[in-house]
Amino acid sequence: MSEVPLEPGGDNPTIGFDISRLHECGFSDLAVRFGFGAAISIIAALVGLWFSPVAGGMFLAFPAIVPATLTLIEEKDDTEAAVHNTRGAVIGGAGLVAFGVTAAALFARVSAALTLVAATAAWAGVSILIYLAVVAHQQHQQQEANDQ
Repeated sequence: MSEVPLEPGGDNPTIGFDISRLHECGFSDLAVRFGFGAAISIIAALVGLWFSPVAGGMFLAFPAIVPATLTLIEEKDDTEAAVHNTRGAVIGGAGLVAFGVTAAALFARVSAALTLVAATAAWAGVSILIYLAVVAHQQHQQQEANDQ
Protein backbone atom coordinates (compact mmCIF):
# COMPACT_ATOMS: atom_id res chain seq x y z
CA MET A 1 0.00 0.00 0.00
CA SER A 2 1.23 3.47 -0.82
CA GLU A 3 1.51 5.59 2.31
CA VAL A 4 1.26 9.36 2.38
CA PRO A 5 2.87 11.16 5.34
CA LEU A 6 0.47 12.59 7.92
CA GLU A 7 2.16 15.98 7.90
CA PRO A 8 4.66 17.43 5.46
CA GLY A 9 7.90 15.69 6.29
CA GLY A 10 6.15 13.41 8.82
CA ASP A 11 6.60 9.67 9.27
CA ASN A 12 3.03 8.59 10.01
CA PRO A 13 0.93 7.25 7.14
CA THR A 14 -2.41 8.82 6.32
CA ILE A 15 -3.91 5.35 6.40
CA GLY A 16 -2.57 1.99 7.38
CA PHE A 17 -3.00 -1.02 9.63
CA ASP A 18 -0.31 -2.86 11.56
CA ILE A 19 -1.73 -6.16 12.84
CA SER A 20 1.36 -6.72 14.99
CA ARG A 21 0.22 -3.85 17.26
CA LEU A 22 -2.97 -5.66 18.33
CA HIS A 23 -1.17 -7.37 21.20
CA GLU A 24 -0.30 -3.95 22.68
CA CYS A 25 -3.92 -3.37 23.74
CA GLY A 26 -4.06 -4.51 27.36
CA PHE A 27 -6.98 -5.24 29.66
CA SER A 28 -6.89 -1.80 31.28
CA ASP A 29 -7.09 -0.13 27.85
CA LEU A 30 -10.13 -2.22 26.96
CA ALA A 31 -11.72 -1.49 30.35
CA VAL A 32 -11.33 2.28 29.83
CA ARG A 33 -12.88 2.03 26.37
CA PHE A 34 -15.73 -0.09 27.71
CA GLY A 35 -16.31 2.40 30.52
CA PHE A 36 -16.51 5.37 28.14
CA GLY A 37 -18.84 3.44 25.83
CA ALA A 38 -21.10 2.42 28.71
CA ALA A 39 -21.20 5.99 30.07
CA ILE A 40 -22.17 7.46 26.69
CA SER A 41 -24.86 4.78 26.24
CA ILE A 42 -26.29 5.50 29.71
CA ILE A 43 -26.32 9.24 29.00
CA ALA A 44 -28.14 8.58 25.71
CA ALA A 45 -30.71 6.43 27.50
CA LEU A 46 -31.29 9.11 30.16
CA VAL A 47 -31.67 11.84 27.54
CA GLY A 48 -34.17 9.58 25.76
CA LEU A 49 -36.17 9.11 28.96
CA TRP A 50 -36.09 12.76 30.04
CA PHE A 51 -36.64 14.43 26.68
CA SER A 52 -37.58 12.10 23.83
CA PRO A 53 -36.35 8.96 22.08
CA VAL A 54 -35.29 11.13 19.13
CA ALA A 55 -33.05 13.27 21.38
CA GLY A 56 -31.60 10.14 22.99
CA GLY A 57 -30.96 8.61 19.59
CA MET A 58 -28.88 11.63 18.61
CA PHE A 59 -26.49 10.79 21.46
CA LEU A 60 -26.19 7.19 20.29
CA ALA A 61 -24.52 8.51 17.15
CA PHE A 62 -21.65 9.75 19.36
CA PRO A 63 -18.70 7.42 18.85
CA ALA A 64 -18.63 6.26 22.44
CA ILE A 65 -15.10 4.92 22.57
CA VAL A 66 -13.38 7.71 20.62
CA PRO A 67 -12.60 9.90 23.66
CA ALA A 68 -11.08 6.99 25.55
CA THR A 69 -9.22 5.70 22.52
CA LEU A 70 -7.72 9.11 21.70
CA THR A 71 -6.63 9.57 25.31
CA LEU A 72 -4.92 6.19 25.33
CA ILE A 73 -3.28 6.81 21.97
CA GLU A 74 -1.90 10.15 23.12
CA GLU A 75 -0.54 8.61 26.33
CA LYS A 76 1.08 5.64 24.60
CA ASP A 77 2.22 7.22 21.35
CA ASP A 78 1.98 10.99 21.04
CA THR A 79 -0.31 13.86 20.18
CA GLU A 80 0.37 13.50 16.46
CA ALA A 81 -0.90 9.90 16.51
CA ALA A 82 -4.05 11.02 18.36
CA VAL A 83 -4.60 13.78 15.79
CA HIS A 84 -4.20 11.21 13.00
CA ASN A 85 -6.87 9.02 14.59
CA THR A 86 -9.13 12.03 15.12
CA ARG A 87 -9.04 12.73 11.39
CA GLY A 88 -10.19 9.19 10.73
CA ALA A 89 -13.02 9.55 13.23
CA VAL A 90 -14.17 12.80 11.63
CA ILE A 91 -14.11 11.24 8.15
CA GLY A 92 -16.08 8.25 9.46
CA GLY A 93 -18.53 10.61 11.19
CA ALA A 94 -19.15 12.48 7.96
CA GLY A 95 -19.83 9.14 6.28
CA LEU A 96 -22.23 8.27 9.09
CA VAL A 97 -24.15 11.51 8.47
CA ALA A 98 -24.41 10.60 4.77
CA PHE A 99 -25.67 7.14 5.78
CA GLY A 100 -28.31 8.62 8.08
CA VAL A 101 -29.54 11.22 5.62
CA THR A 102 -29.78 8.64 2.83
CA ALA A 103 -31.55 6.12 5.04
CA ALA A 104 -34.01 8.72 6.33
CA ALA A 105 -34.81 9.82 2.78
CA LEU A 106 -35.35 6.29 1.46
CA PHE A 107 -36.95 4.19 4.22
CA ALA A 108 -40.50 5.33 3.47
CA ARG A 109 -40.01 5.04 -0.30
CA VAL A 110 -38.13 1.81 -1.05
CA SER A 111 -37.44 -1.56 0.54
CA ALA A 112 -35.28 -1.81 3.65
CA ALA A 113 -32.68 -3.86 1.75
CA LEU A 114 -32.34 -1.26 -1.00
CA THR A 115 -32.24 1.52 1.61
CA LEU A 116 -29.42 -0.25 3.46
CA VAL A 117 -27.43 -0.74 0.25
CA ALA A 118 -27.89 2.89 -0.80
CA ALA A 119 -27.08 4.26 2.65
CA THR A 120 -23.95 2.09 2.88
CA ALA A 121 -22.87 3.28 -0.56
CA ALA A 122 -23.40 6.89 0.56
CA TRP A 123 -21.32 6.28 3.71
CA ALA A 124 -18.49 4.68 1.73
CA GLY A 125 -18.62 7.25 -1.07
CA VAL A 126 -18.56 10.29 1.22
CA SER A 127 -15.84 8.79 3.42
CA ILE A 128 -13.64 7.90 0.45
CA LEU A 129 -14.12 11.30 -1.20
CA ILE A 130 -13.20 13.15 2.00
CA TYR A 131 -10.21 10.85 2.55
CA LEU A 132 -8.98 11.48 -1.00
CA ALA A 133 -9.41 15.23 -0.50
CA VAL A 134 -7.35 15.07 2.71
CA VAL A 135 -4.62 13.06 0.98
CA ALA A 136 -4.56 15.50 -1.96
CA HIS A 137 -4.33 18.45 0.43
CA GLN A 138 -1.49 16.81 2.37
CA GLN A 139 0.38 16.00 -0.83
CA HIS A 140 -0.05 19.62 -1.96
CA GLN A 141 1.29 20.87 1.40
CA GLN A 142 4.21 18.47 1.19
CA GLN A 143 5.00 19.59 -2.35
CA GLU A 144 4.94 23.24 -1.27
CA ALA A 145 7.23 22.45 1.68
CA ASN A 146 9.64 20.61 -0.64
CA ASP A 147 9.64 23.52 -3.13
CA GLN A 148 10.74 25.99 -0.44
